[in-house]
Amino acid sequence: MSELSLSMAQVGKQYVVKNIGEQDRLVNRLSSMGILQSTIIEICQNNQKQPVLVFVRDTLVAIGRKDSQKILLGGVDK
Repeated sequence: MSELSLSMAQVGKQYVVKNIGEQDRLVNRLSSMGILQSTIIEICQNNQKQPVLVFVRDTLVAIGRKDSQKILLGGVDK
């Protein structure tokens, strides 16, 4: 599976975080919530013009649209 941004991910699917944009603020904020490279996340909501809701490490996290475009995902190996 090729990489896609979090803003394009499908609801109900699990993905692996492959890369987070080069902005230190975004990397620091996501890492404090447990979202790092190689973290598995599940997409709970991904509607246009609303934050993306992801389930990660037993927590529901909202990520803004602009930030979600900077997070690249890959498929989960099963």
